[in-house]
Amino acid sequence: MLTDYLKTLGLTEKETHIVLALAELGVQPASAIARRTGLDRVTAYKNLHKLAELGFVRIYFRDAVQCFGLESMEVIEGKLRDRSEYARVLLEKFPTAAQLLKSLGGQEGSVPELEMFEGASGLKSLFRDLLFELKSQKIEQLRVLTSNTYEERIDDPELPGILKSFFKDLQERGIHIEYFEATGGMVPERLRNLGESNPMEEMLRAQGTTNVFVAGSAVYLASYRGSKIGLKLKHHDLSQIFHFLFDVLGKT
Repeated sequence: MLTDYLKTLGLTEKETHIVLALAELGVQPASAIARRTGLDRVTAYKNLHKLAELGFVRIYFRDAVQCFGLESMEVIEGKLRDRSEYARVLLEKFPTAAQLLKSLGGQEGSVPELEMFEGASGLKSLFRDLLFELKSQKIEQLRVLTSNTYEERIDDPELPGILKSFFKDLQERGIHIEYFEATGGMVPERLRNLGESNPMEEMLRAQGTTNVFVAGSAVYLASYRGSKIGLKLKHHDLSQIFHFLFDVLGKT
């Protein structure tokens, strides 16, 4: 138990053995600690000085011989409290630092962020994630493209409830929806810009099998036929292609 605790403080295995040896032997020269721990003298000496820098060991001189002993428990406790306070301050400043680091590149990383969602629970997670992206990116508009053909119409008792809950959350957050529908007989043949129509009612009526959602740098693809499945793709450059397509759709 004591060994494990010392390691959780950030001590290496060698440093842990040295601390335990000092607890047993008291103040000793590096040679005695080396013999007790099975380390060579140089390694023991380096680790003793590192422990002194960390505040676990105190250096003494006896008859001109450098010796080492454990620091008092009160001093060690004080060091740990200082480290705890320092960690708290760092955590408070982390969001600002993280934002600044992200801003240095101006974009998200070069590797796209991909995530899969499966089943009804997966779709619910997809919509929760979409809402989170809208909030975290401070976006007030969601761009939606849905398919609606005779061949695609499905009878799914779970889908209306999932979509209704999602659009209710969007409405409560004041998110504007730019909504397009690809409609046709067997396959999509024409495009409708639904403008200011109620997208929830349109989507619930259509229950098309495929939706595309674009929220800032995040793009979501959702399919409802058979086993429900969704895909999230987050990448600044790739998302711009989708935004360009929606811009073109809006002009047609």
